[in-house]
Amino acid sequence: MKLRLDHDSPVPLYHQIAEAIRYRIATGALAPGRALPPLRQAAALWGANLHTVRRAYTELARAGVVETRVALGTVVLPGAGARPGARRGRSRLDSFVERLVVEARERHGLGVAELMALLEGRLSPAPTRGDATAFVAECSATQSADLAEQLMARWRVAATPWPTDRAQPPGGHPIIATYFHFNEVRTRWSERVADLHFMAIRPDPALGERLLRLTRGRRRVAVELCERDEAMLHNIQADLSRLLPPERFDLRPRLVRKPERWLAARRTPGPVLFSPRVWGELSERARRDPRAHEARFVFEPRDLDAVGSTLGWQPR
Repeated sequence: MKLRLDHDSPVPLYHQIAEAIRYRIATGALAPGRALPPLRQAAALWGANLHTVRRAYTELARAGVVETRVALGTVVLPGAGARPGARRGRSRLDSFVERLVVEARERHGLGVAELMALLEGRLSPAPTRGDATAFVAECSATQSADLAEQLMARWRVAATPWPTDRAQPPGGHPIIATYFHFNEVRTRWSERVADLHFMAIRPDPALGERLLRLTRGRRRVAVELCERDEAMLHNIQADLSRLLPPERFDLRPRLVRKPERWLAARRTPGPVLFSPRVWGELSERARRDPRAHEARFVFEPRDLDAVGSTLGWQPR
């Protein structure tokens, strides 16, 4: 089962997955008794992490749409499908959404991303008791969403991705940012300094393990790293150099303006790493290229543990 996720959307990925599955059930594409893909397979297929898929399945189970059974996995429950006329209703719903988007743009100057952020904040269910609220600021919408999911996997917090090029986040809640953007965020949101909490990030150790497996038995392998900003390119290169042993990997930085076209024209089979924000701009087809990998970053474990304790969050 294929899903197209929008990594640049302010709507959390787990919610996108859950809603996409609901739609397939409502339209009959997923019949009662049909098993959803296993967690690891789904994460690889949809370009999400394991915690994101697990949370989407959990939300569906709470809503009574699916059930996890030991022998069969997560299956669609009877009665979760579409009622007669659902397709006709869906057509009306599509028209309503189209009118909403047009009016938001023409009357209020809101793009789709801004509209979705507004709806998510106003219409999403209230956090369960014990949940806190925070914003996660990063220059990349893809990385901002990923880091927000990492926070929610560790702590009972409703973390909202908030790319740094947007308007200032609403007041009253902590803003989690990375040291990559320490000066930028403090300058841009100077009146919110008291709400800022900076955390260290590092390349995902799983990336190094995956590349070692893929290149097992080969001598020093050339790995190309693609980014469109030169300063960011060299920052990421320095971090990855500590993850990828130089005796096994020759890490080559590439300043690429049109990464997807560059990848398609490339004839060599070696691995290619894309920075998180460039990865977020790639099409699903480009991401499925076996040479392509996201240079994913994760919070330092000690910082991830410390921030929740400092802010009084409840652990998962």
